[in-house]
Amino acid sequence: MSLFSSLNTLRLVRVTSASLSIVLALLLPAACARTDDTVGVSVSAINYTDKELNGFIFEQPGSETRVAGGVPVRPFQGAGRMCCFSLPKTWRPGIKVQLEYDWWQGEDKPRQYITKEFEVPPYPDGQVGTLWALFYPDGSVEVVSSDFAPGHDKWPGKINGGPIPTLEYRRKVWQEDYDRLQQQANDFAHMSTSPSNKDIEESWKFDMARRPEAVQGFRGPQDPRYIEQVRTQFAESFESTKLRMQQMERDRP
Repeated sequence: MSLFSSLNTLRLVRVTSASLSIVLALLLPAACARTDDTVGVSVSAINYTDKELNGFIFEQPGSETRVAGGVPVRPFQGAGRMCCFSLPKTWRPGIKVQLEYDWWQGEDKPRQYITKEFEVPPYPDGQVGTLWALFYPDGSVEVVSSDFAPGHDKWPGKINGGPIPTLEYRRKVWQEDYDRLQQQANDFAHMSTSPSNKDIEESWKFDMARRPEAVQGFRGPQDPRYIEQVRTQFAESFESTKLRMQQMERDRP
């Protein structure tokens, strides 16, 4: 049975940093067990693709309790280093690990787990190090143990360095950010010119809860002076957002 699918926390909802950390904290003591011949190493991942990695877990083949893994990894980003997984101190042929992972499909789509077994290649300079899962744009996955970081001459991964976002992906992210600003600008424009009674009531409630000094001296949400203050504040926010949008337009990839 899949380790991911055996844990409701990981199966039913998108993995979050907090939830995954809690689950792994219960499992890691076994993963970090050491002997005279093994050592506990950190684990990490690098996502060189334009897809979001929903989660990844290393397992000792045949043992679902000896695991270590990480949180979701955004496109063209790396995960932090997390404790930990047991590897032999000295490399020898036949060191195998199992990697289970899945890609983000969307809120309403079931998770599709992929499980692969890898033989760990020779340690660079003979030094055991962090266990890395490397996800490449061509769909291939590589697992290496390295005491050297990406970019070092002795880094063993087939891409030597961190991920570089493609122009297409950078423009996609730019457009998403720009569209959010555009929606904010539309909302600010509405509130600065023709706010409804409901808008004013909600603004009053927000100010009462978060900025009580902003409602001092007013008789209530329908006080004309308060309504004018709300319009002025949102007009200023609208102008500020327009400036941000103009800067984004100049900086478009």
